[in-house]
Amino acid sequence: MSGLLLFALGFLCGAGLVLALRRDSGARDLTGPPPRAPSPPPRASVDVAAVRVSSDAHSDDQILAMIRRGDKIQAIKRMRDLTGMGLAESKDAVEAIERTLR
Repeated sequence: MSGLLLFALGFLCGAGLVLALRRDSGARDLTGPPPRAPSPPPRASVDVAAVRVSSDAHSDDQILAMIRRGDKIQAIKRMRDLTGMGLAESKDAVEAIERTLR
């Protein structure tokens, strides 16, 4: 009889513990898929009119020749050398010039 009583008491304690742990709202369900990471904000599109390039860089024959040949990376490097722009700005400027050439 005492064995059955200990079994029932252990069972009730275990069931109570499981219910208490399930009610914890701060816990994450480990059986489901992991949460998604937030996506980065969308990059603004560049308007040709918004990109201001010095007239020296825009009329530089080397940059125009590189763009026409498809050497976009070299054109970006040349743009950075001429203007002192950062990588993103010079890339946007070269792409703006490229769009005007089409």
